[in-house]
Amino acid sequence: MGIKQSKTTSNNKLKAKATVKVEKRKKFRSLRSNSNIQIITIDESINEAWRFTGSGKRIHYAKNSKYNNAVDKEVERLQKQHCFFKRIWQSNYSTPVEEKLRAGAKVLDIGCGPGTWTIEMAETYEQSTFTGVDYVPLFSQEMELANVKFLQANILDGLPFLDDSFDFVRMGLLVTAFNATELKEKVIPEIVRITKPGGWIEFMESDIQYFNEGPTTARLTNALSSFMKSKGILESLNSYIPQSLEGNEKIQKGIQTEEKTCFVGKWAGDLGKMAVEDIANGWTAIKAPLSKAMKLKSQEYDELVATFAKEVEQNRSYFKTWRFVAQKIGSTTSISDIITTTTTTS
Repeated sequence: MGIKQSKTTSNNKLKAKATVKVEKRKKFRSLRSNSNIQIITIDESINEAWRFTGSGKRIHYAKNSKYNNAVDKEVERLQKQHCFFKRIWQSNYSTPVEEKLRAGAKVLDIGCGPGTWTIEMAETYEQSTFTGVDYVPLFSQEMELANVKFLQANILDGLPFLDDSFDFVRMGLLVTAFNATELKEKVIPEIVRITKPGGWIEFMESDIQYFNEGPTTARLTNALSSFMKSKGILESLNSYIPQSLEGNEKIQKGIQTEEKTCFVGKWAGDLGKMAVEDIANGWTAIKAPLSKAMKLKSQEYDELVATFAKEVEQNRSYFKTWRFVAQKIGSTTSISDIITTTTTTS
């Protein structure tokens, strides 16, 4: 009788815990989709008018810009973008840290945007603690998850963390916010500094060039490429990032690269539709600087973006995205144990 009661009590506790967890997930999903997201005041000493992220898809507006007026749309775009890239990769990360995350790890998401990846990971791995950092904060100040917090910081000025603080540091769709010198001499050394010995680092990036591109797509991508070059921003991500990581003496040799190909257009199914929407929204997000660089009127630029959406259907265009995984020296586990894969996603 006592054994039955014990089992019943145990089952009730598990059910109660599961119910609480479901309610928590509902609550924080509603926070993520809440259009009334509160924005922390931006430091007036920061001024980076030209920087942008998401492979050229998001402007880091200057301190006196009208960025906050469009924050709701930007939050929605970045949330959809997270879902899009998660669908491509079928995961939130490629680094072999599942066991650590379930046991309890310290994780940092650099360039967290509205905090979608950070919150989702914090919900999944309740034993671990997560910190999201961004230059322009888009996250809600109402966040109540016990294992997640957000900070505003500029990695180029140094992050507010002690050496060897995190088991896993992740940066996604942000590398085009930096020029080659900044990435090699400031960004990577700072990430390595705050990563624990034996800890892991992951970059996820997307190409700005398209295969099977039509004339309008080529015109847009060439203009973006020229704009990036004028600012000293990187282009050859799939070679430069691994080389820069391996150039750091505290990183183990043999950076692992995983590549996926994503087709663009309704012809490629649901993922192709998501790709068209994400990329078109990206072109719109950088309309101000790019239309100026191309010497186009607002309507002319919009027409180009509309043509791009039709062109990818006709040409069956596609692009590539990568994840780069590195490990800080100080562990008996070798990074060479990770299997490098190349996958096509449709």
